[in-house]
Amino acid sequence: MLDQGKENFVSLVNFTDGKVIREFQVPGLAGASGLTVDPNGVMWINDTHNSLIVTCDVRDGKVLAKYWCPGAGRAYQLEGDPPAARSPLAPAVAPVATGGGRGPGRAPGQLARDAATGLSGEGGQGMEWRDGLLYYACLPSRRAYVLDPKTWRVQAMWSLPGNRAHGVGWEGDSLWIGDTNWRAFFRYDRKTGDIVEKIQLTEKDPLIHGVTVHDAYLWYCDDVGYICNFKL
Repeated sequence: MLDQGKENFVSLVNFTDGKVIREFQVPGLAGASGLTVDPNGVMWINDTHNSLIVTCDVRDGKVLAKYWCPGAGRAYQLEGDPPAARSPLAPAVAPVATGGGRGPGRAPGQLARDAATGLSGEGGQGMEWRDGLLYYACLPSRRAYVLDPKTWRVQAMWSLPGNRAHGVGWEGDSLWIGDTNWRAFFRYDRKTGDIVEKIQLTEKDPLIHGVTVHDAYLWYCDDVGYICNFKL
């Protein structure tokens, strides 16, 4: 899991008892949201507020490369969108104050390793790896993207129902994507991008941010320090 605080801690946590197995810090992130690990042990992180996708070593957090994020920009609202949601829970811990081209020899989409931003506005949110492709939700464009990291070409785009998509998680060949303002989880067919199921939360439930699926349970975290789950 990834803490969006200024320390940028990434923690490997035991599902059974919640104990931290190991953790490290990733330098230079600004409001990162969403990560996944590929079969080669490379961690991919959506550095949302910088509109970057960052790769790092899964063992120690050393930054390996930075890329601009397809779909990044300014979030916007459509008529009929729900109002911005806020967590109904008091913070679990005291809040902490927080203050696209291609160069020679770089892979497609890659930027200089000291790049501070990818594109203006906001970048991607929740992200998963599957069969050599990155799947991620992008808040400003209101879409989910299927991206080939080798060519940095978008393979498919799915329309999302709201303007605040966050975490994603696999259930078989379908992908759950949580929307914070709708307070709902939407399950998408991997091949068509169609919504095939919806789970609606109430205003009293923890707010949706990070999402994953493990052993038939959907796990998600609030933005004030809580992690919860329910059986699918």
